[in-house]
Amino acid sequence: MDDELKAQAHKLLSEFIRAINQDDRQELKNQFDVSEALAEEIQEMIRDYYPNEKFSLGVAPFESAFATKNSKRPNIELFEMNERNRWGAECVLWVNGKPSEPILHVEFFRQASDLKLQYKYIGS
Repeated sequence: MDDELKAQAHKLLSEFIRAINQDDRQELKNQFDVSEALAEEIQEMIRDYYPNEKFSLGVAPFESAFATKNSKRPNIELFEMNERNRWGAECVLWVNGKPSEPILHVEFFRQASDLKLQYKYIGS
C-alpha cells in the first residue's frame, strides 16, 4: 500500500469515527451513505461495548496506525480486495485515547478520483 492511500484512508476513518462519536447523522448520510437506521444500529453497538462509560471514540495517530512494531497487528490494517481499486480495512477503535476491543470493518473504493469509505460492521 502506498503512503498516499494510507493517508487518505486514515483521514476518512478519522472523519467517519468522529461522525459516529458525535452521532452526526447528517454527515454519516451525506459523506458515508449511512442510513438513519444503520446510524442507530451503530450507536446501539457502541453503547453495548461501553454501557456505563462516558467515552470518546477515535483512531490511532497516523504515525503509528499502520505499524506492527509494538503489536502483532496494526491499529489499521489495509488489504487489497479481489476487485480492482477496492481495499478492505480493519480498524481498532480507540477509546479515550487508547486502543480498545471493538474493530471497525470498512471497505474503501475509488469513485472518480476520490477515495470513499463504506461501512461494513463493528466486531471484536
